[in-house]
Amino acid sequence: MIDIKVVSYNVCSTYGMDGKRDFRRSAAVLKELDPDVAGLEELGVYTRRASDVDAPLEIARINRMNYIFGRALVTTPQGGEYGVGAFSAYTMELKMRLLLPTPEGAEPRVALIVKVNAPEPFYFAVCHFSYQSEFDNSELYRKIGAKLITDTVTDNKFFPCILTGDFNTFAGSDTMEYIHKHWLVANDLDPATPTSECSEVGEKQIDFICALPKESFEVKSFRVVPERSASDHNPVEAVLTMK
Repeated sequence: MIDIKVVSYNVCSTYGMDGKRDFRRSAAVLKELDPDVAGLEELGVYTRRASDVDAPLEIARINRMNYIFGRALVTTPQGGEYGVGAFSAYTMELKMRLLLPTPEGAEPRVALIVKVNAPEPFYFAVCHFSYQSEFDNSELYRKIGAKLITDTVTDNKFFPCILTGDFNTFAGSDTMEYIHKHWLVANDLDPATPTSECSEVGEKQIDFICALPKESFEVKSFRVVPERSASDHNPVEAVLTMK
């Protein structure tokens, strides 16, 4: 059995609550947490919003971590990119970049699945679902996206697997009912502490760390990190014991 320290963190394109953007501040939060593996959302690569830097590269460099970036969309005519990233002290192999279902004309959403070459290897997935009021029936699309990730992991035998992300939904929703049916949810150790303000419904816990198969993991600890200056989201952190 080994313990894996996992972080999920929406870095808000490195925009802090003071309106200033600084990838160094995002990197410092990650450095303080010192995870074995981390999933970051809202990462910009040479976008105007991310200070025209390669944010995932710089965050990885500062933390001396390996990373794999998963593009959701191209944001500028010059080729700026925006998406999610997997970060680890271990080397990683890209296994799949999944386009998640969204209506025509909506912002593209992705999930990234990698293999982490730890002493006991495991798979790691990072996702960012559409937000609450983005379009009609958004909860249905989040649930379908969760099922697509689950089916992809299961069909390809990407086991054992840890899933992190900004799910943009909360306990009691159809998406989270589906996730709970199939995945071990680390947040269940503290399901009430909010991680961000969710559109139209206020402060909610919408950032999650999950694991599959359920019996392959035990949740040793979970916490919502009390840091919301570098982003409009709190990081969430869990220690999972892989059996």
